[in-house]
This record gives sequence, C-alpha cells and structure tokens, in this order.
Amino acid sequence: MFTLGSHDLQTDFATSLANGSPEDLQDVLETKDPEVRLQKALELLSKKRELSNLQQEISRKVEEKMSETQRKHMLTEQLKSIKKELGMEKDDKEALLEKYRKKMANFSEIPDEVNEVIESELEKLS
Repeated sequence: MFTLGSHDLQTDFATSLANGSPEDLQDVLETKDPEVRLQKALELLSKKRELSNLQQEISRKVEEKMSETQRKHMLTEQLKSIKKELGMEKDDKEALLEKYRKKMANFSEIPDEVNEVIESELEKLS
C-alpha cells in the first residue's frame, strides 16, 4: 500500500487516525521535518491509545458493577421465593391481609353486611 519513500503519506494516515485537537493535527501536517512530523503523529496516536484503554477500563468496571447488581437482585428474589415456599416469609399483600384480619377479630359485633363488604375488599387485595 505504502512505499518506503512515502513517510509523509504514512504520517498523514497515522495523524488521520488520531483524535487530537484541530490545532495539534494541523501542527503535524505543517511540520516539514519528517522525523519530527512522525514523532508528533506518534504522540497523538499514543494519547488516543491511552484514552481508548481508559474507556475500555471504565466500560469493564461499569459492566462488572451492573452484573454484580443484577446477580444480587436475582439471588434476593430467589431467596424470597424459597422462603415463601417454605412458609418462612410472607409477601407484602399476605402480611397486610393478615394484619387487617387480626384487627377485625378484635371487633366482636360487626354487622353481616359490613363484614361482607370488608371481606369483598380484602379479596380484592389478594
């Protein structure tokens, strides 16, 4: 693709891959000395590589954190399901229904019509 005498083309190509500021890119293009020009292009590419490595590291850490959070949530939900199956834990609705039924047991004389409405409403909760 490139010939040995095309250092300028190689430098221009390397510079085009870099994400430097417009001033830095222009500085490389305006430099006449091939060795200095190549050194400047190399510096820009090194900065891009460092930035890319940093972005990859941040992405990896974010992904690990998300995976860990998802795993904890899944395990917590599994534990709740197991406890519920074993009768060790009740879900929020069951606990609320039980609380209301205990309070109703304290009232000995609830009219039948009122009791039917209350039971109907409690059934809606479950």
